[in-house]
Amino acid sequence: MIDGLGGAVKVNNFLSALDMKEVHPENLKLIENRAGEFIEDVAKRSAKDAGQEKIASETSSL
Repeated sequence: MIDGLGGAVKVNNFLSALDMKEVHPENLKLIENRAGEFIEDVAKRSAKDAGQEKIASETSSL
């Protein structure tokens, strides 16, 4: 999120524009780390499923 919006200051400016409470940079980093772990897990499962489908399609065509 920080990379996409340009840093903690810009994130808080964006939240202020939406009339929402600002987030402390340390808390933002913690949220970012948790989200990153989740995204990695989903990506690994997706790659595993795609690999299994590819193997199944190649072996069925033999």
